[in-house]
Amino acid sequence: MSPETQLAWERFQSGAAATARREIIASWRRSRSSGVDPDRLNLAHSEIDVQSPFVRAAAPVLLGMADLLTGSSTSLALADPDGILTWRWESERTLTQDLDRIEFEPGTQIAERSAGTNGIGVATTTRRPSLVIGAEHYKQPWHPWACVAAPVIHPITRRVAGMVNVACRATDTNHLLLVAVRALVDSVTTALHEAATARQRRMLDAHLSMRSASAGPVVTLDRQTAIVEDEAAELGLDRPALWAAVLEAGPSASEIALADGLRARLYPVTAGRLEDGVVLVFTRGFASAPGAPTPGAEAYLGPLEQAEVRVITETLAECAGNKSEAAARLGISRGTLYQRLRRYRLR
Repeated sequence: MSPETQLAWERFQSGAAATARREIIASWRRSRSSGVDPDRLNLAHSEIDVQSPFVRAAAPVLLGMADLLTGSSTSLALADPDGILTWRWESERTLTQDLDRIEFEPGTQIAERSAGTNGIGVATTTRRPSLVIGAEHYKQPWHPWACVAAPVIHPITRRVAGMVNVACRATDTNHLLLVAVRALVDSVTTALHEAATARQRRMLDAHLSMRSASAGPVVTLDRQTAIVEDEAAELGLDRPALWAAVLEAGPSASEIALADGLRARLYPVTAGRLEDGVVLVFTRGFASAPGAPTPGAEAYLGPLEQAEVRVITETLAECAGNKSEAAARLGISRGTLYQRLRRYRLR
């Protein structure tokens, strides 16, 4: 354990200025704000699903590395997106007993708000790989340990599926910890993709295709799965409620209306069927005239794009909808005009 890190931890706990890695100081502050006890374990425990899709796909990948780690005093673990430990393997029996003693065991809530600074806790909060060594842990009973964790992004839903963690005694820390975790994340991601059904892959293909052609946020979902990226995640959508609205609208609907003026164009992955999933392109509703953008499209365009929409719309109106004449007046080819119409979803 680094004496400098131990001194920094002690100074921080006493309220004095402390010098440590920026990531660690930020986590210490969050841990203190959450009321985490630095001296006692006092960890919460939860029921876990040991047969969750993430564990079923990821555990065999981690066990594939077991032979390489035997005799190295190393532990491999998985956690869910909320930081609850769901699976653990260790290379030797004494390590098992030591980890049980510090409550690093399946069912333990390792999230930062519960357990303070640790690899899984920081990775869960930041959604980035995190290495925590010795006294960088917020809880003193974990100071003899080092761990590195990283989130696994599901290749279909694009959301965090869970966490991969490699731990060892702090005195055994080396740069290969990060290398090992990155390799495991890549392999687990591949395993998740292989475990995905053909229907889920079709949903992803439809999602990516629509996203590249749409100006607004795109969500693709079925009864159990939702593909939601950052722009759409900011809308705060509830998947069960959204799917219920889709079912109520039916497979022939072209649009659904939601709360707060939010609307979505509806595109079934398979024409005439909802069971194979639907792609929703979101807009904020306002009344539109013939030849105007799909309702709400301008809410997601920049000033120059909005200006272009107005010019195209006005020109089409002046040309009574004649696209060849409109393209000539705009000084662009007919093909370019059609690209703009698709991009802005002009009618």
